[in-house]
Parts: sequence; C-alpha cells; structure tokens
Amino acid sequence: MAKKELLLGAVAAALVFSGAAAPAFAAKGEGKHHHRHAAMIERLDADKDSKVSLTEFKANVATAFKAFDADGNGQVTKDEIKARHEAFKDARKAVREAGKADKDKARETLRAGGPYMLPGAGRMFEQADSDRNGTLSEAEVLAAAEKIFERRDSNKDGVLDTADARPGKGKWHHGKGGEKRAERMLNRLDTNKDGKISQDEMLASATRMFERFDADKNGEVTKAEVDARREAFRDARKAFREVKASEGEARDAARAALRDAHMDRMGARMFERADADKNGTLTKAEMQAAATAMFKQRDRNGDGFITVDEMGKRHKK
Repeated sequence: MAKKELLLGAVAAALVFSGAAAPAFAAKGEGKHHHRHAAMIERLDADKDSKVSLTEFKANVATAFKAFDADGNGQVTKDEIKARHEAFKDARKAVREAGKADKDKARETLRAGGPYMLPGAGRMFEQADSDRNGTLSEAEVLAAAEKIFERRDSNKDGVLDTADARPGKGKWHHGKGGEKRAERMLNRLDTNKDGKISQDEMLASATRMFERFDADKNGEVTKAEVDARREAFRDARKAFREVKASEGEARDAARAALRDAHMDRMGARMFERADADKNGTLTKAEMQAAATAMFKQRDRNGDGFITVDEMGKRHKK
C-alpha cells in the first residue's frame, strides 16, 4: 500500500510533466545533488528563462490529461488512471531487470511511455473530483495542479526554480534531521564524488563492512562478531556522553569513534537480514547479495544510481 500511495500521490504527480521516472520538483537541498531538479526545470521551462511559470506548469498538465484520457471523452476514469500506473510499473520493472547492454533501451522505453502521473489521480482523487461524478475533468485536474504549484512555490514568487528545491522545515521525508543524515551517508559511499552512488560503490562499501566485522578473518561473520560490534557501539556512546560537555580533542575523538560505531550498529542490522540461509553466520556472497537488493530498492527510478533524495525509506515491492 505504501508503494501504491507513493506512486499515486499528488506530490508525485509532478512526474507527469517529463514523461520520465525521475522525481519532479522533489529534490531535497541544493547543490550538486540536485541536477535532476534542474533538469526537470529545464524540461518544463518552455520560454527558457530558467524558471517555470504557472502557465507552463498547467500546459504540461493539460498534455498529460490527454494521455490519460485514453478514449478522448474529456473525463479520466479510475480505470484509465490504473492503466497508466500499471504501464509505469511494468516499464520501471523492465529497467531494473534489463541487462547492462539493454539498460539504455529500457530507460528510453520508460521515458517514451510517459506521462505516468496526473495531479489528483492518486490519494487526492476524491478531493480533486469536485462534482463527485467519479471521474476527473481537465478543469478539475488543472485545479489540482494549481494547488500543487502553490505548495511547490516555497518562496511564493510565482514561479518554480532551483530556489524552491528545498521543502519547508520538518518536511524532509527521512524524518527529523534526515536531510543531513542522508547527505552524510551519500558522501561516505560516494567514493568518486560525483554526487551519486553506483551499485559498484554500494558493493565496495558492503565488502569493507564485511571485512570490518570479520574479526578472525575466516571469511564468515558470526553472531558473536556482530554482538561484539554492538557492544563496541554501547561503549563508544558511553565514552562520548562522559566528555560531551567538555571541549577539545577528547570530545572530537569520542565523537568520531561514536560515528564509526554507529555505522557498525547499522551494519549489524543489515547482517541479520542478509543471512539468507539462516545458519547464524554470514558469508561475503550473502552480504553482497543483500547490498545488491538494497541498491535496487533504493534506486526508485531505476537509473542505476542512488541520489540523496533516494537515500530514505526503501520502496516496498
């Protein structure tokens, strides 16, 4: 249900404007991580003034409405909405499952098949259907789009641009403080510093974590080794608390040790999930398989990379 709501939600409806699967006007923060937000602005920006007006926004919605209105009767039904969303899921699945040689072709098929989202065509359907006739007219969809535009125009200057990329306080989808946590995690895994994480980088990180946990270097991680890392986290947390109120090198060193230990605690949870044969030990192959599965879950648009806005909760299958 969570995945379905994500796909159908009015906020995600901005996907409609590009005909692609990248999140629109949903990039978090500013800077190098948000090239996709800038690319989306560029696609919607018909007059090329580096910003999107309400007129441009609604023009794209009108085009999307025609794509959803399969029978051309001026009304979009729930069945027509379902058909578009099923097409999106099938095309996205094809991208995930495509081999390396066919990946680009599958992505092009995904883009060409859009648009897949429509304002009011998700959880907000009942609100958007103002005349309560069980379908959406173009006027109702445009009214829903206008509300989305108003929400996205965070600085209320009448246009959408890169200044509107960051949501309001408390709206970061990773939870309290999640934006900074997501950026820190991405920076740790992003070894080539291109602002995104590849599957190879994810696997390399998993390998490093495995080797860190494998204290006796026998090629397997046991429950005892995992528990030892958990205990090390408790010790590091206690040590930091004892010097937290002080200043200087001791506190900095304790904070750094706690950060490392915190990653170990997160790794311990992953190890438990990765033990595929449930024999109480974990091999490097099991760890890498778990990392690959995690990568696919995080890579929500199937483009082969994880960006900062995809570092939050995994989408459910």
